[in-house]
Amino acid sequence: MKNKMLKVCVVIDVEGFISLRQGNPRWNRWQRFKGKINNLIKNFRYDEKGFDKIYNLIIREKFPVSFMLVGSLFSPRKKTEFIDYGYHTLNHLPLTLINDKKLEREVKNISRAISFSAPLWMIEDVKNPDRVFNVLKKEKYRVVVYRGIDDGIKYCHYDAIKPLIERNGIFCLYKSNDFQGNSSKKKMTSIFRDIEKNKDKKAVYCITTHDFVHKNLNNFVWLIRVLKEMQEKKMIKIVNMKQLIK
Repeated sequence: MKNKMLKVCVVIDVEGFISLRQGNPRWNRWQRFKGKINNLIKNFRYDEKGFDKIYNLIIREKFPVSFMLVGSLFSPRKKTEFIDYGYHTLNHLPLTLINDKKLEREVKNISRAISFSAPLWMIEDVKNPDRVFNVLKKEKYRVVVYRGIDDGIKYCHYDAIKPLIERNGIFCLYKSNDFQGNSSKKKMTSIFRDIEKNKDKKAVYCITTHDFVHKNLNNFVWLIRVLKEMQEKKMIKIVNMKQLIK
């Protein structure tokens, strides 16, 4: 095996329709209106059984993933060596915008998870950058999905292909790309090309998605097939977040 080999990690935020109901604090008036429309027609555009569909596919394929569960809606299922059950807060609240008491309740590690994904990736605010990290460390999380700094509802997020970085005793995994059930063929192909282009990088390529957006599993099936082929050719190594820090 090569000394340098890209690791690929697929992270699925499992939240049902809660984000559609809550909306996004960063949205302008037009985006809030579109959010209300999406919430009204969610069962038409999206699938509340998305987690079940993806879970059954992952079990069948024995494909390493990290499921980030909203605790008020979902609980870990059967434990396997290829599934990492992380946490996506209790109620999907934006952590940098809530008070300390709510923050502690939202991230309380009720299932002893190692990995964590913050709603809207709001985990570090310029006014108090260590605040959320300190509570996560207290709750014994070891690795989190990361996209950059917030300033209230303003943000400076970006995607990157980097090694894990350590912050306040917690490893940060940069999001590299994302896909949905209705992502175009062009989008999926661009992900595969990007991975191949960076295959010799000593870094992690983190692909994120959500459970409810997969009304159709064709893209997920395609992703698994291509990544497995790349791994068989020793171009990449597929891991979940828990395996990253072993």
